[in-house]
Parts: sequence; C-alpha cells; structure tokens
Amino acid sequence: MKQQIDLSKRSKFFAFANDAADREVLKGFAELQGLGESCIMQGDISTATEYFKEHPSPVLLLVEIPSAEAAPALLDSLANVCDPHTKVIIIGNVNEYSFYCWLVDIGVFSYLLRPLTKEVLESTYQKSLSQTSQQAVTVKESAKIISVIGARGGVGATTIALNLAGIFAENSGKKIALVDLDPQGGTLSLALDIEPARGLRDALDKPERIDQLFIDRVMSKPHQNLWVLSAEEPMQEYISTSEATAEALIRELADKYDIVILDVPRHMGNFERECLKKSNNIILVAELTLSSLRDTLRFHDLIVDTYKMAAPTVIVNRSGISSKAEMSVADFEKGITTKITEKISYTPDLFMQISGDIPSVINAKHPAMKPLYSLAQHLFPDILEQEEVKKKGVFSAFVKTKEKK
Repeated sequence: MKQQIDLSKRSKFFAFANDAADREVLKGFAELQGLGESCIMQGDISTATEYFKEHPSPVLLLVEIPSAEAAPALLDSLANVCDPHTKVIIIGNVNEYSFYCWLVDIGVFSYLLRPLTKEVLESTYQKSLSQTSQQAVTVKESAKIISVIGARGGVGATTIALNLAGIFAENSGKKIALVDLDPQGGTLSLALDIEPARGLRDALDKPERIDQLFIDRVMSKPHQNLWVLSAEEPMQEYISTSEATAEALIRELADKYDIVILDVPRHMGNFERECLKKSNNIILVAELTLSSLRDTLRFHDLIVDTYKMAAPTVIVNRSGISSKAEMSVADFEKGITTKITEKISYTPDLFMQISGDIPSVINAKHPAMKPLYSLAQHLFPDILEQEEVKKKGVFSAFVKTKEKK
C-alpha cells in the first residue's frame, strides 16, 4: 500500500515529455511561473511511474502518453504510485473526442494535444489553481444503491437483481452497475453468458488499488447502459474479505454509476455485510414457505434492529412452484407483520434461459414481468417517470395497476 505523503512536501508541478520542443515550451512555462526547470524531465508516463515510486507526487503532473491502446494499463500503473489528490494532465497525439471523454471520465484533469503552447499550458495551470483554492471539486450526486438478498438459498435473488438492472438500463437512460458480491458461487456471469473477470478478486486482495481507473478496467458491458462485475473463483481457494474493500468499492461505484445493484449472498462475511449497510434500499426475496418466513423475520431483525436501517422491501419469487406446500399470501404477511410488495410467478421458461439476453428487456410485455416493472417503479419513481413510461408503452398498464392497490 502506498504510504501517506505529507502534503506540505509535495511539489506544485512536474512534467515528463519526450519531444525536445515540448520540453522547451514546458521549461519556458515553468520559468514564467517561478517553478524552476528541474521539474521538467525527459520521458513519458512510464518514466513518471518509475520516478514516483521513490518520490512524492506533485499537486499537478503532466505526462506524455504514447497511444490510446496503451493508456489503460499505463494509467493504472501511474495511479498505483501517485497520491490520489494529484491532478494529472495528459499530452499526446490522439485526436479523438471519445478518447478525451474516456480520460475525463476516469478522473484525468485535462488532455492536451501536441505540440504544446505556453498559452494552453498557462490556461490549464490557472484552472487547476482555481479549483484547488476554491475546492471546486464537482461532486456527483450519490448513486442509488440497491441490495438484493434471498431469505433462503435458491429463491432467485440473482434473477431479481439481473432483471431489475435490465429494466433500469433499458428504460431510465441512467448508467447501471450490477455487482455479484459472491466471488466463488456467483452466477451473474453464467446468466449473462459472459466471461467472469478477476476484478472482484483483485478488489478483495488489494482494496487500496480501487479507483475510477480500476473500476473502468474490471467492469464488463454486456448491454447498453449496463456494466457488470462478476467472478467465478476456484472453490478450493480461501478468499479473505475486509470492510475496507466494501468502503472503497461502493464509493467508486457510487461515483461512476447512477444506480448500483448488489447481488448479496445469503451467507455474509464482513465485506458483504458492509456493502449491505451502504444500501439505500434492500430487497429481501422470499418464497411462501415456513422456513422462508422464519428467515425473512431474521433478516428483518438484522437490518432494522442491528444495522438500524429502513425495513427491507419484501417480495415473493417463484410463486406457484409447489402450490400444495405454499402458505397463502395473507398468512405469510401475518407472520412477517408487513405487506409483500410484489409476488412473481414461477415461470422457468422465461427466467431460466441462459442466452445472454435479459428476460425483463426482451420480454418486457409478458404478464410475468408486470410485478418486476411495478417493483422498479416503486423503488425509484423519480427515475422511471410516468410520462417516459407511457412513451415506452411498457410500464403504463403496470403503473395503473399499482395505483388501484
């Protein structure tokens, strides 16, 4: 883990450039600002990374990057040795707006096309000073974090999490993150027919490495507006978890995405519990059985009495799978002393296909989807506006149904 740096000992500015003409411009700029020529060095981002392994990183750092293709790995390495408060200016020859947007999105302060000019450097430098003095850091509104957890194993919590994410991604226009918190037994990758990644394992092993660049690197994007983090680590390995990982992971996800949906395993360690406690909403998925009723009450007590959070939203999934063994909804609600928000029928042909498609997206108008769309509207009516819903022609009947209850 990188040691904390005494801010009083940090230089104001450092620059690394390979081109002699660029270095001359930088030296002239440094002299004009009273910074001295010693802060201008020959090299690029790789040189800077090696240098800051042994030296404190500056307040403002300018580095040259060779190509767009090399940028993710090189910036990842630089982030590992730089203070998180260092503002980074990238210079290069990539004249693509999408590349510029990507750099800004991951937290790079500015991107300047070569050749450099004193005027552009001066403007960028003054902008950085203005933001620092006024602490004018734009803080994104906190993401809405939903945790989905099953009262019993096999009740379909992952199915609910996946289909809710699909609904929001397809209909809200927001950026949605879907995270499977079970590194060994998670099934989101399987359900979406995508390759599992090591991102979650890397986060658990090295929480100090979690930043916007890390998040950008480890998330898969199987559908429009939807990013997924899911792993399938070997069962024979021991994976340690910590509260620090939860803090860093949720913070960075909340900063990058508008809605974060967490698929939380029923058997929770410290990491999963801390993630759960950072949720704005908790969906507790149950079935109409006595054992599920008991565990619904136990999770309710954990969430409300122990964690001092708002009561979870209770839904019933897989209703009708075994009608003779199921309790009535009235008896179940009497037992848990609260209302069931939605009841979803057992429809395996719809929900259990492994095709890479999200059922709630490709079968939006199927009657079995009505409770899920109603649940999405119940959770965030400000995101799924009724006027937008009516334009889509998908939610309107569900909204009217909900109003009649």
